[in-house]
Amino acid sequence: MGQNSTEVAYGFGQMGSALANVAAAPIYPPKDHVIVAIQCLDSTTFSVLETETLDSLGPQFPTHQDDELASAGGPDANYLGVVEAPASSATTAGVITLTSEVAATNALIKPGQVILIGADSDSIDAGFTVDTGAGHITPIYQGPNKQYLEVVSISGTTLTVKAVGAGGNTAMALLDQISTSNTIYFLDPFHGAGGTTVESVTFPAGMTIYGRWTTVETSTTAGIICYFGK
Repeated sequence: MGQNSTEVAYGFGQMGSALANVAAAPIYPPKDHVIVAIQCLDSTTFSVLETETLDSLGPQFPTHQDDELASAGGPDANYLGVVEAPASSATTAGVITLTSEVAATNALIKPGQVILIGADSDSIDAGFTVDTGAGHITPIYQGPNKQYLEVVSISGTTLTVKAVGAGGNTAMALLDQISTSNTIYFLDPFHGAGGTTVESVTFPAGMTIYGRWTTVETSTTAGIICYFGK
């Protein structure tokens, strides 16, 4: 008798799997599938961990890619959130002026997104730094300490945000410290921020990582098992 449980199918490999114990030999999933889990049989370093690039339509996962721009295939590794936009100034009234209007960037900025305020010289391999002096706060989405800054609207170079929670009000009062040294990062239910790449990372034996990948390749002969899913 067949089973119709997604949890069982993904967890026990009933949609198929593949073993690779040679270096530089890629694994591809079947048609209409992706690789949803990778089990490391020994210490493993990945040379290719190609995500199913969903960009604004869905989540991102750990990857070897370090593209920061959508035009280059990114954003990858949840580094930028949905997108990033350089700032020039702001007011405590919740109006942030961006340095320039970029139609492709503006199209990804939506009401309801949460913003982070970071530095302007960040990169995916180094991660990014936040600027609490210019209004950054750690988003807390539930509970009595709920706090964040939320997008209200975007029009040209004018970004309007509002405060949620007491922490949001405190952050709002510091927005007038935003300058050209700041970058605004945008988060939604699918996109986090701050992730780096898996380059040079060694995963220990027995570890299983989960995501949605279209190609997997290791740089060692340690051995992995890739599990397929929809």
